[in-house]
Amino acid sequence: MKAPVWEPSAGALVAWLLANTAARPIDLWTIKLKNGTTLRWTSGDVIVSVNSVTWSLGPAITRTGLKQSVGVSVDTMTMTLAADATVQVGGVPLIQAIKLRTFANATVRLDRGFFDISNVCQGIAPGFFGRVGEVKVGRSGATFEVRSHAELLDVMIPGDVYQPGCRNTLFDAQCGLAMSTYTVSGTVATVPDTTRRVITSASAAVTGKAAGWADLGVLTMTSGACAGQSRTVRLHTLSGSATVQVTSPFDNAPAAGDTFTLRAGCDKTKATCTSKFGNVVRFRGEPFVPAPETVT
Repeated sequence: MKAPVWEPSAGALVAWLLANTAARPIDLWTIKLKNGTTLRWTSGDVIVSVNSVTWSLGPAITRTGLKQSVGVSVDTMTMTLAADATVQVGGVPLIQAIKLRTFANATVRLDRGFFDISNVCQGIAPGFFGRVGEVKVGRSGATFEVRSHAELLDVMIPGDVYQPGCRNTLFDAQCGLAMSTYTVSGTVATVPDTTRRVITSASAAVTGKAAGWADLGVLTMTSGACAGQSRTVRLHTLSGSATVQVTSPFDNAPAAGDTFTLRAGCDKTKATCTSKFGNVVRFRGEPFVPAPETVT
């Protein structure tokens, strides 16, 4: 038996269990959400208060037996919660809160309280501790797979894969560039293609950019029938006016006079990071790794 997390005095729980066969074990659940909220629920039919800690009546919670082994394998436990709308978390019904991923990566601690026939707690022993993994949600209940923290050892080492292209995503925290700095606005001049994939623009902000500036970038329509629709840019060319071709057609046909925003794209090469963005200090690739077909 694991060392008790609480007992009236040292060794009291073991001595009581050896002397009594009518022990009544109750599961005591402590769930800590990522936002810092701590939920304490009991699987019994009365509120449990021990050593100034209270486990309230919440959802009906059942669980499978614990799967534990010696070594570094990941121990697991499955717990099922069932509740109606009266059981809430932060003012939101429990099942809805689970669907909103409120319990994502929450920690779960299971303790076992041992009570006598007078409902007096004689001690609390630890049962399981882990993180919420896979979640399955139904109309009135949810099932959590709880995994021990040994799961955190299951990571790729080294964390980065050596590759010629940059591992950053354009404008993310590691890239460090401001998206607004590389976004321009324009107005559609013509729509020369019936597939709804090509527009031209004579707007100075757009024609002022070099050909290819928006390749792999994003075109977002801000007015007209296509307002709010975004597409990845396949090709950005200049010939007096700017022509932008996207990878897939818009749901509706753009029209002359519609407005849009055009965002720069990145092919993740060191040359582009240097010449186009001046951001080579944050480049996270190994451009001189030989291509597989050149290795002999």
